[in-house]
Amino acid sequence: MNPIKLFRVFGITVFLHWSWFLVAAYQIKYRADVYPSLIWPLAEYIALFAIVLLHEFGHSLACRQTGGYAENIMLWPLGGVAYVSPPPRPGAQLWSIAAGPLVNVAIFVVMTLGYLLAPSHLTALPVPVQLFLTRLWFINLVLLIFNLLPIYPLDGGQILRSLLWFVMGPLRSLKAAVAIGLAGGVALIGVAAVLLVLGAKKKREKGGAAA
Repeated sequence: MNPIKLFRVFGITVFLHWSWFLVAAYQIKYRADVYPSLIWPLAEYIALFAIVLLHEFGHSLACRQTGGYAENIMLWPLGGVAYVSPPPRPGAQLWSIAAGPLVNVAIFVVMTLGYLLAPSHLTALPVPVQLFLTRLWFINLVLLIFNLLPIYPLDGGQILRSLLWFVMGPLRSLKAAVAIGLAGGVALIGVAAVLLVLGAKKKREKGGAAA
């Protein structure tokens, strides 16, 4: 099935992969117990992809600033992809990639300042709205941290490659970034495995104590 064309703005066409709806239905149902109404998990899921879309527009518009090519964005269940082709210069590559996470930084700063400067206004809101805004703040932060991991081809890995390009050239910087990314990926899997083992052990100990 062909992707769904959503709209075109700033000369950039946004597409939605059809599988997004399947995952959306599952995710909304999964979050149903958190909120008093299905409207809120639906709004949360749409807001998540609004953040992803802004992130991808950051990549695309920055690429355009460098004189590069960027005309399409694809949203799919695991996030989004901005099809960008900046000029083959390290500075152009760096700005095109870094602009995406910088959008998340801007969202984080705005939401955090809003809470710090007007906490009484937040607590005066209905509980579902407070929960929605809190989860949105957390989701944006997780996306930012995850994207900045120095694991190629995540944004962090591509930023690292662009920085290395200044001193190592395009080919050697790519090889170094991939090698570092593989090591980081293995380390991440190792940490996840340890946490799972510790969690399972703690659960067993808790079950034994209860018995």
